[in-house]
Amino acid sequence: MLSHTQPGVQTLERDLAIRLSKEVNDWLGEIVQTYPARFAGFAMLPTQSPRDAADELERTVTQFGFKGALINGHTQGHYLDEDAFSPIFERAQALDVPIYIHPTDPPPTVTDTYYRDYPAMAQGWGWQVETGTHLLRLMCGGVFDRYPHLKVIVGHMGELIPFTLERINLAVTMGSWLLASQQRSSGAAAPKAVQKSIDYYMRQNVFITTSGVFDHAALNCAITALGIDRILFSVDDPFGDNFTAVKFLNEAQLSTQDREKLAHGNAERVLRLSSGMQAHTDHSPSFLSQASFSISCFRARTKAAMARKVLSFLVK
Repeated sequence: MLSHTQPGVQTLERDLAIRLSKEVNDWLGEIVQTYPARFAGFAMLPTQSPRDAADELERTVTQFGFKGALINGHTQGHYLDEDAFSPIFERAQALDVPIYIHPTDPPPTVTDTYYRDYPAMAQGWGWQVETGTHLLRLMCGGVFDRYPHLKVIVGHMGELIPFTLERINLAVTMGSWLLASQQRSSGAAAPKAVQKSIDYYMRQNVFITTSGVFDHAALNCAITALGIDRILFSVDDPFGDNFTAVKFLNEAQLSTQDREKLAHGNAERVLRLSSGMQAHTDHSPSFLSQASFSISCFRARTKAAMARKVLSFLVK
C-alpha cells in the first residue's frame, strides 16, 4: 500500500489542498495502474472541504482502484468527529473502503504545553497520544453509530489503546453514559454519548497495523485485546527499517494460520486486495540469485538509512 504521509494537505489552505490532492492522487494512480500486481494506493483528501474530499475519494476508488484514504490527523485543529466531516465517512461507508488516520503534530496549544521543552517527545510519544485520542473522539462523537459499517485503520500497534483498553472501555463508556444521564435529569442538553462500548467499536470498526512497532510484547498485547483478525502487518517506510519489520514478522510466535492472517490475509480481506498481489518467490534459488538478492538487500538498507537521515534533518 502506497500513501503520502504527514503533514499531507491538512495544513494547507482549502483551494490549494483541493488542487494538490488531485495532482498527487493522479500521480499515485499512474504508479498503481502501471504495477497493479505490486502496488495499491490510499488517496490524499482535502479535508478542508469535506464534500470535495468525499468526491475525491470516490474518484480515486472508481478511477484508479484505490483502497481507501489516508488522512493526516486533525485539519488545523478540527477533528474528524465534527459533523462537518460526515460526507467523508458517508462516502467511505458507501464505497466500503477504510479511512486510515495517520499521526501528525498535536495542535500548537498542546505542543506548547507538553513538548515545547522536550521536542523529542512530540513524535515518539505525542503522535501516539494524539492519534489514539483522535480515534476515541470518533467513538465518543457517535461517528460509528451513524456509520456502523465504517472501517478506520490506525497504525503503531493501535496508538497505545490496546495496552489500556480494559480501563478505557470501562471509564469512557460508563462515564459517557453517566454524564449523559445526569445532563438529561437536570434538563440540560445532553452531551454526545456512545451508544455502544469502546470495546465494541474497537472490535467492529477499527483495524490496527504493526507500522513502526516491531515489538513482540506489543503484538501479543494487541492480539489479546483485539484478536488477530484486527491486525495488519505494515512496515513504516521510510521512517523504519523494513528488514527489521520482516524479521519481526518471521520471529513472531504465531501459528501458521495466524501468521498468514497477519502477513497478508487480513489486508486482503479488509482492503479487498487480490491474492495475486504477492511477490514472486523462487523456491530453489541459485547461487547467483542469492548473491543478487543480498546485494539488493544491502542497497535497500543503505537507501533506507539515507532516507531516514534526510527526514531527521528535515524534521529538525
